[in-house]
Amino acid sequence: KLLGIQQQERRAADGYVVIHGDVQQEIPKGTRLFAGDISFETAEEWKGSENRFCSFLRQIEDQYLDLTAFAGTDGEYADIFQPEEQAAQAVCLGFSKPLQAEDRIYICVEYQERRNPFDQTFRLGTLEWQVFTEEGWKTVEVEDETCGFLRSGFVTLKSMAPMAVWSPMFGNGRAYYLKANLQENTYDCCPRIGMVYVNPLKVIQQHTVCKDGELLPELLIGTTDGCAGQSLLFDYPYAYTFSLVVVGEDGEVESYHYAEDLEEAGYKDRVFTYEEETQSIRFGDGIHGVIPRQNKDIYVTGLLCSLCGSGNVQAGELNRFEDPAIRASVSNPLPVDGGQDAETIRDMKKRMQKELFIQNRMASQTDYETIVKQTPGLMIDLVQVIPGKEYGIMHRQNRSENEVVVVVKPWSDEKKPVLKEQYRKAIEDYIEPYRLINTKVTVESARYAGICVHGKIALEQDSPKTRKAVLEWISRELSYTERKHPFGTVISYGQLFTALENTEGVKKVLELNLERTGNAARKNDRGDVLLDADALGILEGTDLEFC
Repeated sequence: KLLGIQQQERRAADGYVVIHGDVQQEIPKGTRLFAGDISFETAEEWKGSENRFCSFLRQIEDQYLDLTAFAGTDGEYADIFQPEEQAAQAVCLGFSKPLQAEDRIYICVEYQERRNPFDQTFRLGTLEWQVFTEEGWKTVEVEDETCGFLRSGFVTLKSMAPMAVWSPMFGNGRAYYLKANLQENTYDCCPRIGMVYVNPLKVIQQHTVCKDGELLPELLIGTTDGCAGQSLLFDYPYAYTFSLVVVGEDGEVESYHYAEDLEEAGYKDRVFTYEEETQSIRFGDGIHGVIPRQNKDIYVTGLLCSLCGSGNVQAGELNRFEDPAIRASVSNPLPVDGGQDAETIRDMKKRMQKELFIQNRMASQTDYETIVKQTPGLMIDLVQVIPGKEYGIMHRQNRSENEVVVVVKPWSDEKKPVLKEQYRKAIEDYIEPYRLINTKVTVESARYAGICVHGKIALEQDSPKTRKAVLEWISRELSYTERKHPFGTVISYGQLFTALENTEGVKKVLELNLERTGNAARKNDRGDVLLDADALGILEGTDLEFC
């Protein structure tokens, strides 16, 4: 506690289900539904009927591309915005019924495992949301949990005009449309959308045994003895949360609520604590928590049971209501998860060791690399740290002794990705609290040196397969992704020559020459290519004659 590290408590799995059917339904909060034998309950009331996502259009200028067959079909995703496209772009989501104010649209966005976790303030694009009305497109205010299609989440509509049907493509695609116009395009990769659901229903993996305040004979667990710190056994299977009610002979009722730590309770607080391992309830001692008066019955009330860590289910497993009177089917398009058991002391100690040794200052090269790569929301591939003086000599610039230059290569499908200004600013803002007070930190983009391989190679048996194997080997040998320290490396002519001669299928290397393109490398007298400290080598091309 003194270190601010608490044992993680149990947590029930939760998630969302979709109600299918055109019949108007009213599903109360607490309605039970099942995934096999695992019980769930609705966490909120649901009224209405299914509003299906029925059309998905991508717009560039005045042209529309219908991607309905791809979005959400068999778990597939469809591209919406092109990062380098300068033309006006938008995505149009069509629904079978008009949307209403306060409707919550859940949008499944393809998960980017390389992207660092980020908070609600992070964006890579600016969007304007509109709905189609009888007067045309009208702007609507929304609350966007997807952060501009960077992650799955809800888009909640605020006040809006009544919607009208729109048919964008000569009678095809008739639906009620919600549009997201891309105002500022700074995406680092193309966002991809899967299925879209209107007002999915939140569910929790739990079973209500009795409601709060309800007294059941089978949940009478004992009688108060009037002693400080009274303990009782309560071993109900999978008990998750509950309260206690103390009832006197005169019918007087006193409610006691769970407290994680009695030491933090006052002498007037009606609280108890519960030890899951020993399955015991303990009341206060009069200093920390009230001592119940003697000869009163103790009831457990508001009892919820949950499997916690064993209650997570995969997509599609939650598929039936307990009440047959509900005339609708149900499914969970996404996993219902997040359930976890109480953290053991051993696991807590392991976590504590990691948290205590988290570096919160950039002092060593490793500190810089680790902290920069953790910049929220970004996808960073490689980081190189160079003293400012050295970087200044390399670029013929005046850099101070106390300056550190951080060279960054963002992750990208592009061959030579350049660090965008938004990335640079995000990194600078994030690392500022970690910067040593007398150190200046500058963030620069990685440079690239193109390598061209020329030569003449005699093969034991000249065939397309052997030629392909040689070219693939050269590509792997020169690729920076195969090197432990890719920045500023030496592309050795001698090593490449020897390795080629030892390659299976190669009889003899008759000629070999390495050439570099660009100004991020130089060539020495031995024929080696020497990359600058902020440069990565890229195979630009091969000009090989096979015989």
